[in-house]
Amino acid sequence: MPRIVIKPERDLDLYVGWSTIVEAPVWHGPRAEVLGYLAQEAIRYPADPAEERLDRADRTGTSSYDGDGGWDDERFIYEQRGWLPRSRLAEMCRLLEAGNDEGVWDLLEPFDDETPVRRG
Repeated sequence: MPRIVIKPERDLDLYVGWSTIVEAPVWHGPRAEVLGYLAQEAIRYPADPAEERLDRADRTGTSSYDGDGGWDDERFIYEQRGWLPRSRLAEMCRLLEAGNDEGVWDLLEPFDDETPVRRG
């Protein structure tokens, strides 16, 4: 499946559909809304029932069985531009919803080899 569900913060009703192909969110929202997204995805990509995926994300930080995106993952590669700290994932979703790409890039940190964050 090309998407995992990531829960940015334990106590926040926010779930992010993270594409492991483009390394970016494809949707985000509260649990009730996300159940609808997962139902639509299940038509093309059968997976565990939506409730099970979200319950696993609640417990581990991710719907992935192998732990990718779990609570121990402190950062994510975002579109090969740079590192996105997990602590900024919820803010990134708000900025994406507002169409503020530059604001999203400001949240990123350079890769470990100190290559500047790719913008534009």
